[in-house]
Amino acid sequence: MGPINVYLADGAELTLIDTGPQDPPTLDALRAELRARGVAFKDIRRIIVTHAHVDHFGLAAQIVAESDAPVLSHRLNQWWLTDFKREWERRYDFYRDVFARSGAPLEYAEKVVAGMQRLADYADSVPADHFVPLEEGDALRLGGEPWRVVYAPGHAHGLICLHDPASRTLISSDHLLRDITSNPVMEPSARGETARPRALIDYMASMERTARLNVGIALPAHGEPIDHVSALVNQRMAFHRARLDQIEQQLECCAQTPYEICNILFPKLRSFDTFLGLSEVIGHLDVLEAEGRVRLDVSDGLWRYIPTRRS
Repeated sequence: MGPINVYLADGAELTLIDTGPQDPPTLDALRAELRARGVAFKDIRRIIVTHAHVDHFGLAAQIVAESDAPVLSHRLNQWWLTDFKREWERRYDFYRDVFARSGAPLEYAEKVVAGMQRLADYADSVPADHFVPLEEGDALRLGGEPWRVVYAPGHAHGLICLHDPASRTLISSDHLLRDITSNPVMEPSARGETARPRALIDYMASMERTARLNVGIALPAHGEPIDHVSALVNQRMAFHRARLDQIEQQLECCAQTPYEICNILFPKLRSFDTFLGLSEVIGHLDVLEAEGRVRLDVSDGLWRYIPTRRS
């Protein structure tokens, strides 16, 4: 899964922000790093989960078992954190359907589902009575200072960042990463909702909001700190705008379905990685459709995207 940065906030309520996945090397590494700071799991008073991907909350259940700490996260992450296996299984039929409608081979969909079934081993549910929902603008004291919850959907529907206006610090999770663009991960609708999130539409709006914050440094979940947040946001937005144009051009001459576009942009992807490629492509197609540059035609069980200036 690769390394992840987790953060420890000292003070009256010792707080761990994200945990890493549930696997023995991560567990050993986290215990060792905390021990070096004179801390054990039993000392942790709160866990904040920035979003419900297994590399960010996988060890939460283990830490709760030893500390009885509450788990704070955006309300949209409730079922991911408290009913993880069932929520994870909701994805399987959703992704099979997306692959079929995108024109992707069925065997790729089955390999994606098999990969997701393996990923389910990297987390367990936390007790439902330990979950505390967070919302945009909620105040939290971390290290004795007041921080604010910043809701930043896109990479994940329930993703939050944490902002300290006084020190101009943003804990950016996977919302902003210095060296790679965050994938707009395709997700099914949340429980109680009917429409799937439009991940890239949300992500681009979240980036624009982030650029308006007074941020001097961003601390991401992967990689090195980010010194120039506005410049990075401008770079990411330019990247996505260029890709929108590229996809529109391909739709005008050479492709119609998301899978055909995925093969043009990422010709070497196979099996599980195709999921990430389709997430990227469908995210951009959502933006093109929202901007009126393409229309979606649904026939023969396939999603076909037609440039409006052609039609």
